[in-house]
Amino acid sequence: MMALGYLVFLFIIIAVISIFSIVLLFVVKDRRSNNAIFIVTAILGVLINYMSVTVLPDNYVVSRIAAGSFGILSIIGIILMYMKKKTMAKVMVAASVVLGVLQLFFF
Repeated sequence: MMALGYLVFLFIIIAVISIFSIVLLFVVKDRRSNNAIFIVTAILGVLINYMSVTVLPDNYVVSRIAAGSFGILSIIGIILMYMKKKTMAKVMVAASVVLGVLQLFFF
């Protein structure tokens, strides 16, 4: 019973950090701080989606592919950042984090 309490606590921390990083990604105007927040959010997106893929059983192929594609959104966002398309990169990384959290919590 105690392990489930820790798991709920971990999920709450993941949700709060995700919301906080996405809000900071779009609110902070300083270029250097925004780049650091972008990198943290992108890494968070990849990690959340990695957890979503590995938590599913092997026979849930479609769900695993969907979770993996949400992680690829974060990688595409990183590529777009280097192509100087900052707004689209931020949207892709934010979508990766949001979809990954939804996948992890509800599916």
